[in-house]
Parts: sequence; C-alpha cells; structure tokens
Amino acid sequence: MKFIYYCVFILLISSCNDDTTTAKKVVDKPEASRVKKHKQVSKIQSKFQTDIDTWIEYENLTIFLQQYLSISPNDALNNSRELNDITKSILDSVNPQFLETVAFKARVNLLYNETLRLYDMSSIPAIKATEVNNQVANILNAFSSVNFKINTILTQSELEQNITEPDFKRDIPENLNINSSNISKVPIKKNLSIRKPKKSIKSEFFKKSKQTLMLEEEYLEEKKNKKQKIKAKKKKDS
Repeated sequence: MKFIYYCVFILLISSCNDDTTTAKKVVDKPEASRVKKHKQVSKIQSKFQTDIDTWIEYENLTIFLQQYLSISPNDALNNSRELNDITKSILDSVNPQFLETVAFKARVNLLYNETLRLYDMSSIPAIKATEVNNQVANILNAFSSVNFKINTILTQSELEQNITEPDFKRDIPENLNINSSNISKVPIKKNLSIRKPKKSIKSEFFKKSKQTLMLEEEYLEEKKNKKQKIKAKKKKDS
C-alpha cells in the first residue's frame, strides 16, 4: 500500500515540474520581439540649434528616430515605412542655404538609402532579428554623420566670420603696452671704431687706378721721346 502512495507522489512531483518548464517556455519572448538598445546618435550643438529651427522636416525625423534608440526588430520593421517617408521629405524639402553642399547632400542620400533598405526588409518573411538590428544601427550611424556634418559646416562658418570681421583684434597683454610719453629720448652714440668694409675696398680701387694712369703717362712720354730722337737723327743724316 505504501508503495502505491510513493508512486502517486512521484507522479505528482514530475507533473508539477513539467508544468513549470512549459510555463517558462511560454514566458520567454521570441528574439524578434526583444528590445535592442542602440548607441546614442551625435546631436547638433546647442549654439547651432537656432540655425536649423525653421527646418521642420529635420525636426520631425529627429523626434521619430528617438524610438529607434531602443526598439525591437518587429517594431523597427513595422515603423520602417513611416521612417522612410519622413527621410524622403528631407530630400524634397528646402533645407537651409548653408547646407547646399555636395558633401552634405551625399550624407542625406545615404541616410535615405539605409531607411529604404530597412523598409525592404519588412517584405522578407525569413529575415533574421540580428539583420534588422544591424540595419537599425546603420540608420542611426548615418543620421549621426548628418549631424556631424552640420556641426562642421556651422563651426567653419563661425570661424570665417570672426576672421573677416573688421573689429577682430588680438588682445595685447597689459605688460606689452608701450606708452610713447614714457620713452626718454637718448642720443645714440656712433661707434667710430667700426669701419665699413666697402670704404677700404673703394680706396684700394682708386689707388690701383692712379698707378695705372701713372704707368700710361710714363709709356706715352717714352714713346714721345723716341719719336723726337728718330726725327733728330734723320735731320743729321740729311
């Protein structure tokens, strides 16, 4: 009789264990429904916010992408069409004039292509959760690149304005300020012991030229005397 009770007790315990394991399997969420936290994106510097306040399409995209910082693959795919439409509105919108550069437009096009890729994934039945998470990371990186470029353009513009501004001066330290009234006029003494080398060279040049003139005079005098001697000899012979 006791043996029967033991058998019933063992069966009850085993059935309870099976119920707990099945309960755990039901509670566990599938991988596509698990929320994935992504890295924060680069933001526009606070001092440049006023320069893009009128760009409504960009503001809408910034707000919509906040949910993608912590999102499951299923939700990312479900919202992919709306994300792609908002990104396309940026391409079609009139952005601020200072952003009309080829480099900036290339980054916006890259962002649009990444959102379009995520939207295409929503039509693939056998898409993996890891692939969706990686694509969301690509979109956030592309958006960070757009924000980084905006900060770079505005920083460069700020520097150029400071340089070309007419009142832009370098601050002179107080200890380097020179007051002309405090300067006493001290006569400068000439050092007579120092002679310029050019003078000596010039004098030597003139010395040489005088010697040359003297030699030429002596040569002419001798030539003149020879002529006179030849004439006197001819007169005697005649």
